[in-house]
Amino acid sequence: MHRRLAWVLAALTVVLAAADLGVTSVYRPLLSEEAVAVHGVPFVSIAVIGCAAMGALIVARWARHPIGWLLCLIGFTSAISLLAEAYSVWVVTADGPGPRSLGGIAGWIASLLGGQLSLAALAIVFLVAPDGHLLSRRWRAAAVVSAVGYGAYAGMLLTLSPSEYNVDDHNLGPVGSLLSVVGLPFIAGGLVVAMVSTVVRLRRSQGEQRQQVRLIAVSAAFIALSFVYLIVVQTINGGHQTWLATLPLYVSYPCLPLLLAIAVLRYRLFELDLIINRAVVLALGTIFAGIGYAGLVLAVAGLVNLGTSGFWVSLLATALVALAFQPLRRWVVRLANRLAYGVRALPYEALSDFSRRLAETPSPVSLLSGVAEAAGRAVSAQSSTAGLQVPGAEWISKSWPRESDGPPEWEVPVGHGDETLGSIGVTMPKGRRLRPVDEQLLRDLADQTALAFRNAAMESELAAHVVALDATTGALAESRRRLVAADDATRQRLESAIARDVLSHLAPIPERLNTLHVAGSGVAAAAELEQLVASTNTALESLRELTHGVFPTQLARSGLSRALRSHLARNGTVAALQVDPAADRRFPAGVEAAVYFCCVEALRAGSSAARIELAIVGEDLVVRVRGVARGGIDVQSIVDRIEAVGGTPHLDDPLQLSVNIPVKIPV
Repeated sequence: MHRRLAWVLAALTVVLAAADLGVTSVYRPLLSEEAVAVHGVPFVSIAVIGCAAMGALIVARWARHPIGWLLCLIGFTSAISLLAEAYSVWVVTADGPGPRSLGGIAGWIASLLGGQLSLAALAIVFLVAPDGHLLSRRWRAAAVVSAVGYGAYAGMLLTLSPSEYNVDDHNLGPVGSLLSVVGLPFIAGGLVVAMVSTVVRLRRSQGEQRQQVRLIAVSAAFIALSFVYLIVVQTINGGHQTWLATLPLYVSYPCLPLLLAIAVLRYRLFELDLIINRAVVLALGTIFAGIGYAGLVLAVAGLVNLGTSGFWVSLLATALVALAFQPLRRWVVRLANRLAYGVRALPYEALSDFSRRLAETPSPVSLLSGVAEAAGRAVSAQSSTAGLQVPGAEWISKSWPRESDGPPEWEVPVGHGDETLGSIGVTMPKGRRLRPVDEQLLRDLADQTALAFRNAAMESELAAHVVALDATTGALAESRRRLVAADDATRQRLESAIARDVLSHLAPIPERLNTLHVAGSGVAAAAELEQLVASTNTALESLRELTHGVFPTQLARSGLSRALRSHLARNGTVAALQVDPAADRRFPAGVEAAVYFCCVEALRAGSSAARIELAIVGEDLVVRVRGVARGGIDVQSIVDRIEAVGGTPHLDDPLQLSVNIPVKIPV
């Protein structure tokens, strides 16, 4: 119910504001100076709509929040006042529809619900903002003063005839004059006291509430400065209300409900420090430039009796003001920091300077002195120390303002996650201890330092990965060279095998054929021919075996143990082959090929009495070749082939090659 009523008031305010613009546009252009400077088009319309809308938003969240209802009241009554004032001016000055008495009544209603009511309501808003409660019971007097002031003002209006009311000519009697004297000063006094209450609340508040009150104080200060500006400009131009004089005040009106709603709803409060800081610097700079420019122009014009060109006077004044502002710039910035950050302005200036140094200096080691200095200056310590452990380097420690003789009195660790990178320690002057806010400040500094040094650690890790990648690249290049060398060795071995096993049988054939031709026929010739055929068959069989490559066809067809027996029988060696029954079965093709190569390579360089053993131990295929000559085998080729199938070769002393290859043993 409360929320619906608030939104209904907001909707009615929009309708009334639109009607006000429509009525005003009938008898004067909306962009004329009278419409903008006197009636406030369109700023006041935006302000009243903003008050009603922001009040409805607050009520939608907290149905009984007094600030929400006060804003709704200000927006709704101000919209009625605007429409009534527009109609009254239309009837009285522009012969609008309706009798003169109706225009007077409209003007009387506009005065009753206009600015005085809004100012009194704003005084109460500032007294209870941001939580809806007074700072203490003593501040009730300020609310009473504002209410009495508006009551006196309304009483003054009641002494006048509504039908004959004229906003520019009040024929007040003794009672009306007395009430007028009481009403306006009381409303102004209540508003001033309400602003004082806001300042007191700002000094006492902390955390999120401080952010809320600070934003409310900004809105109040904006309106107060606009009023001062309006009074000064109107005093200079003879009381004439121009758009230049009223523009800052009219701009501050829409800002007021927006800032109040943000403060009460606590929306993105902690992003306002920088905005407040820059706004104060801009405002002070503008005030200094305006006063200085006006004073110099008047002074120069008076000295030369207006005989100098206006352009050159303006140019000279601008240059002198710019030069004069530079010595004051540091003071202005310091004042802005104090207003934006409170009593912690100077420590946070040290943190800000430290952050800039973090961004400018990539090396964390060179920033240790800056860390120590920032910590010491932030808490006004007698001395401070910063120590950090950079990956791959020794512990580094720096002190400020000079090397410390002993350990610091208070330390805060510098870490990232569960990893401790170092510490920051301070020693306070005698008789002074660290406050909780100082401890929190040092923790913030440690967080910034940890981030910088964590980046350095990541950089070190990346450098280590690059080194490892270079090593891997080198290993791959070395492996490629080994593969090329192995290919060359295989070709040479094949050539030697052809010369030994094939050509050795084929080379004597021409000579033996000539001998057979001379011998003619007979038993001897038949025996020689039979030997010649046997030698040729042996050469062809060896050639067929060699053309199948390193691994014979029998390995893929019959398995490892049978291929090894065939190789031993074909080469006529006496090497024994002992196969465990569990190992006399088929294994993966890669495993069988690797073991066959290992055994053949070891036998080629071994003694004639070498011995081969195949067994299953646990889940490994274990191969042992005894009687191996260590210096005669290609160890790297054996290692490459065995490791390719997940095995581990061992060349044990004195004369034994052992290979363990994990294999899946069926149950």
